[in-house]
Amino acid sequence: MQRRTFVTTALAGAASTVALPRLAQAAPGEEWTNVVFTESDPGHWKDVEKLHVPQVKIDGRKLTVTTPHPMSEAHYIVSHTVVLEGGKFLDRKTFNWKDQPTSEHTLPDGYKGKVTVTSTCNLHDWWVKSVTA
Repeated sequence: MQRRTFVTTALAGAASTVALPRLAQAAPGEEWTNVVFTESDPGHWKDVEKLHVPQVKIDGRKLTVTTPHPMSEAHYIVSHTVVLEGGKFLDRKTFNWKDQPTSEHTLPDGYKGKVTVTSTCNLHDWWVKSVTA
């Protein structure tokens, strides 16, 4: 490898190492447009949000997530993920195309706070909804 190519590659790698943590810590905004989708910001998937936004029901400690999405071998919901306030991972359920995209999760005893749920579609990306338990 030529010295000039090596230096250019090393500098690009160092710059991304500095930039990525800043992006991860940034408040949600334009940098997430067309990366993370919500009911109020469906990005380029406008008009399909009703089928992809996870619906969340909390009954005591039981959290039920449903995505009102038809399932076929070519187009299906891949998974639901549940994360508690502070980024604490709670649970994940994966699906195949023959499953119904409904999952049940148990909240920690006495949990009160934000719950963020994701629904991932194999064609229409990553959809997020937050609720308060």
